[in-house]
Amino acid sequence: MKFDYDALVHNLQGQFTQDFTEDQIKELLNLGEEFGKDTPLSTGKRLEINYISFSGKKVTEEQFEYSGQDIAYSQEVNSGLNMWIADNLRGKSSIFKIIKFALTGNNSLKPNISKWLQHILVVFSINDKKYSIYINIEKKSPKATLFNTAIDHFPAENEFEADQLFQTKTYEELEDELEDFFFRQFSYYSLKWTQKPSQKDNDGLLEVGTSWKTYFKSIFLESKDSGALMYGDQGKKVFQMLLGLYLTYPINKLTVERDKLLHAKGKQQSFNERQNKDYAEKKVELEAQLIKVSDKLKALTALETKKVDTTSLINDYKNTMAELNSENAKILKVTNDLQTSRQEKNRIDSKRSYLDGELKRVQKELQKATKQEADIAEYLEIGVFFSNLDLKHCPSCNHTISTDKKHDAAKGHTCALCTDDISLDDHEADTETLTQKASSLVQLKSGLAQQIDVLNVEIVSENKNFQDAYNKTIQLEQQKASLKDTLVMSEKLQELEKALNAEREKVKPNDDEKDTLVAQKAVVEFQIKQYETKPVETADTSIEQKINLFNAAIQQLVTHRFQEGEKILKRLAELMLSEVQSLGLQISDIVINDKFDIQYKQDGDYLTFEDIAEGEQLRAKLAFYLSLIQLDIEYNFGRHTRFLIIDSPGKEEGDRNYLQGLTTVLQGIESRFGKNLQILIGTAERSLENVVEQQFVFPNDTFVF
Repeated sequence: MKFDYDALVHNLQGQFTQDFTEDQIKELLNLGEEFGKDTPLSTGKRLEINYISFSGKKVTEEQFEYSGQDIAYSQEVNSGLNMWIADNLRGKSSIFKIIKFALTGNNSLKPNISKWLQHILVVFSINDKKYSIYINIEKKSPKATLFNTAIDHFPAENEFEADQLFQTKTYEELEDELEDFFFRQFSYYSLKWTQKPSQKDNDGLLEVGTSWKTYFKSIFLESKDSGALMYGDQGKKVFQMLLGLYLTYPINKLTVERDKLLHAKGKQQSFNERQNKDYAEKKVELEAQLIKVSDKLKALTALETKKVDTTSLINDYKNTMAELNSENAKILKVTNDLQTSRQEKNRIDSKRSYLDGELKRVQKELQKATKQEADIAEYLEIGVFFSNLDLKHCPSCNHTISTDKKHDAAKGHTCALCTDDISLDDHEADTETLTQKASSLVQLKSGLAQQIDVLNVEIVSENKNFQDAYNKTIQLEQQKASLKDTLVMSEKLQELEKALNAEREKVKPNDDEKDTLVAQKAVVEFQIKQYETKPVETADTSIEQKINLFNAAIQQLVTHRFQEGEKILKRLAELMLSEVQSLGLQISDIVINDKFDIQYKQDGDYLTFEDIAEGEQLRAKLAFYLSLIQLDIEYNFGRHTRFLIIDSPGKEEGDRNYLQGLTTVLQGIESRFGKNLQILIGTAERSLENVVEQQFVFPNDTFVF
């Protein structure tokens, strides 16, 4: 799918003509190659467990019948449905959690079970390629290794060293390495969202994202989670990733940026309101203080019986005070201007650093796209004819097969070995996709080159702005240095105060108190004047328009995504409806909207998953994930791994119809898709014995391990 980004920008500019140019919109949205990151087409890859083995010792503080027993469990697992049947609390769930631990690095085993285990080995395959994950937890920190082959025993130190893909020594390293591995295998990536920090005094905003452990919730359906269709608030993120609909990545990116703007707007409003409140409170406080000082001054004046002529001294005092206040006001203004200029200079410098970083990043992206284009060109030229096997020598005569010979064979559409005509082979069809990809890369390179040109222009502009800000800062510093020394005026005021006090002491000893009050009154009046005007609001005045722009862009992308993926969502809903009805639920319709909300029609009303009766939720959940897998198998859409672990599917308040429906569904899945998926089921429901071909039945009161 080719999305017309320029048309989107042009449309948005038409809506925001008064606010942004097209270049400004492109800079704000900052979308590059993100439009080609998603595709609903299946990768064709599936995950399958082939072998499980673990060992240890049941160490207990109290004495039980199993205390001190050795653990030595191993089990081969096949495609299709595999069912463990054993009583409750006998170890079925622990086996599944061990698989989860091996595939995600997340250990959710009960502490006592985890303490028993020493070695874990799980062999799994992705399509026909086998891998082995071995975890040694004899010590507090686990030592884990992923091997590029299948192994059938716990490896010794440095054994199979040539087949090691990675080795870790902490839980965090193991989770990171496994996430990176499975993300690459299944074309997953982390969908982001924002949330507030847990600390109460922190008003920042965190950017977090989905992990492989999160996506594994779509594989491991634990009985304790049967009340939720998907994993908490992250469920829709998981749903979007499993569907892989076009434009999911750019929509997610713009949503995160929009949420950051909303948070910044809230912080600005909160700061300005707080600042205005502080100004108002301070002014009221000073006005009350002025009234108090004025009242005292009036009282003293009323008591005066004699007067002295201190007019000249008072005038001199007032003039000096006025001059001091004037100079202080100038100093305050220059200081504030200087601070603002320095902040602007720092802001410009930060933007220059950001633009330099962006230039390097885009240049790297251009190099990457250029390499990909060259690789595709080479592949189209000769590689497509040798995509499954790179032969260097003839297996019959052992002669070297040269590159020139491969070129000649590619041009003539003949096999380089047998010279048979291969012009009609299936690989011809594959070149169309690669040609389209090459064309996309040409457009991407052009876009990246344009970005580089724009960034270079911006860098030149910001360098000029930085020099202007630097010159202004120097000018203000020089202006500040040229202002009068207020210390001299303060000393003069002190001398005048002494002279006034001396004159007044000749007449009345309490005049010094009056002088103090006069001075206090002058200071308070000056301070009140400073709070007459409201503080300048330091905020991004265009933040509201930016938020509106992001909302409009997101809505257009969401609408376009829904139009492109509506048929896929409709087919998924049809598959879900068929499955829930097979499980005995009285659901007449299922609808999935553009926000990925799923509604079930029951008795004439549309309900959410949470509104469905508790005894029916697990059935609806099973139908959801089975339908996602069928969407991949039957219609080649979606990114589900075609692998499920279902823990205790008969544990809910299921009636006889439910168990019969479940039996029918399981048998139907095995007959229709047995070789195309794998489902591991653990149950205590004995009536499910012999429902599937591959089962591991444990007698009553018997532990699985």
